[in-house]
Amino acid sequence: MPRQNLSESTTPFAVARAITTLGQNIERARIRRGLRQVDLAKKTGLALGTLRRIEEGSPTTALSAYFTVLWALGLEREFDALASPDRDDEGKTLEAAHQPARVVLKSKGGLDGDF
Repeated sequence: MPRQNLSESTTPFAVARAITTLGQNIERARIRRGLRQVDLAKKTGLALGTLRRIEEGSPTTALSAYFTVLWALGLEREFDALASPDRDDEGKTLEAAHQPARVVLKSKGGLDGDF
């Protein structure tokens, strides 16, 4: 199957909405801290245009750029919660459904008494 690059037109709606909200949240956090876009761009080492695309919620901007801006704003504590296995209720349910109903001994000799 050929590789498909995401673009503004091929990004799923829910993803585009989430990225737009993230960009708006980043912009709000920057303004609350009294930073101009140029100041934050310098702090992160990103081009000013990249920072503008992040605040617009561009789906084609690298994920690392979003994370770098969040780090520069002191919002990196949010990183660990993303896709956390502890919060993956659907994954935990599927994992539990695939657990064997009984324990199968791997050796034919039975229990060896080594507890």
